[in-house]
Amino acid sequence: MLRFGLDRRAVAIGILALALALGLGAAAGSLIGVWAGALAALASLVPSAVLTTAVIRQQRTLERIKKQGEIRRKYALPKPRDDWEGDE
Repeated sequence: MLRFGLDRRAVAIGILALALALGLGAAAGSLIGVWAGALAALASLVPSAVLTTAVIRQQRTLERIKKQGEIRRKYALPKPRDDWEGDE
C-alpha cells in the first residue's frame, strides 16, 4: 500500500532515465563523427521516453490511491457520535 503516493517503480524508472541520459551523453561526448551525433540523438530521445513512462505510472498510482480512499470512506464504519449517552 502506498501512503505517500510515491511509486517505487516510477522512482526507479526516473532514475533509469537519468542514468541513460548521463551514460549516452557521456558516450556521445567521447566519440567523434557520425556516431557522436547518433548517440546524442539517442541521449535526448531514450531518457525522455523512459521518464514519460515513469510520469504516467505515477499518475495512475495517484489515481488508484484516490479511488481506494473514496471506497474506504464510502464503506467505512460509522463513527460514534459525541452526544450519545448510551442506554438510559
